Amino acid sequence: MILYTLLRPRSLLGRKFSPWRQCLSTSASDPLRILFCGSDEFSCISLKAVYEEKNQNKKLIESLDVMVLPPKRVGRGYKNIREVPCKVLAEELGLKIHQRETFTKWELPEATNLVIAVSFGLFVPPRILRSAKYGGLNVHPSLLPDLRGPAPIHHAILRGHRCTGVSLQTLDDKAFDHGTVLAQTPYPGIPIPLGSTVQELTNQLAPIGAQMLVQGLRDGVYLSPRQPAGWKAKELDGEELVHAPKVSKADGQVDWAQWTTEDFARRTRVLGSVWTRAVNKKGDVKRLIIQDAEAVPADAPPTNGLALSFVQNMGQDSEDSPHESLVSDIGDGSCLIQLTNGERIRVKRVKEEGKPDRDAAVVFKSYSKQRE
Repeated sequence: MILYTLLRPRSLLGRKFSPWRQCLSTSASDPLRILFCGSDEFSCISLKAVYEEKNQNKKLIESLDVMVLPPKRVGRGYKNIREVPCKVLAEELGLKIHQRETFTKWELPEATNLVIAVSFGLFVPPRILRSAKYGGLNVHPSLLPDLRGPAPIHHAILRGHRCTGVSLQTLDDKAFDHGTVLAQTPYPGIPIPLGSTVQELTNQLAPIGAQMLVQGLRDGVYLSPRQPAGWKAKELDGEELVHAPKVSKADGQVDWAQWTTEDFARRTRVLGSVWTRAVNKKGDVKRLIIQDAEAVPADAPPTNGLALSFVQNMGQDSEDSPHESLVSDIGDGSCLIQLTNGERIRVKRVKEEGKPDRDAAVVFKSYSKQRE
């Protein structure tokens, strides 16, 4: 059984309703009949919060249905089928589930008047939004309009942002993440702890997004006229907005000419590993997956005269280019690699193409050569 614990600070979910807020969220609108569209653990926290609010405030939320995407095939040979976490949670909560890969030829459940999409991954078309009296809401883990896209948490870490946040917005009928921001984490945002992984930052932001969503329902932010409440857009006025597309294996390819020790650390935290190609002593080019990388203090032992010849290609239209880096076996199975800017990283484990992961010193031995 999957358990989702919702943090409930008194300032938000735990506080009592004022008569004014009760009037706004219950008398000014019909009881909400919600279709919740979700997928991953981030959306599960919001679904659990809305479910609890429905049980505690039946005048606000009358019904709650859940839409999820079909299961995915995973694992070696794609033989295993994995349901999305949001479906598993919805089953545990006893909610009605709609499982589809498209909205085509599908209608909203009768009398549904609000669509909520949280980390859903499927665009809610205008036809569906028009069918719901109050349109749609979305919880997005960034300070919109910064980092629009499906992977804002990943890119906040990759770009070294010091702060991030959560935005509650309307569902736009033309594009992802272009709705009206109805609530947003106050300035300057939520500090990103040093060394955070994607999972750790997700765990930090998910309850905050769930609290913002429920409070928005209580406050009736979905009612017209909808009042913009974001501050980040003014701060970014005139600047080029940064998109946050899905991360892929290509994002983990080492750029030996540009990467610093911090680049290695961030991408390893986000992607789990990074990769490159190198020429072994036989002249064969092999793919090497670097499982870990950490910065080396300036007083660490000097790098010796062995060299690795890496092959770099940073795009489909670019040509392969050699890049030589000094490498040092420091005697405990790990190696030091000198970067272009003079910094060094320590690598402990490397997986060579077609072989299991091994100590870096063992793998690099068949690739290194005496520097001429």
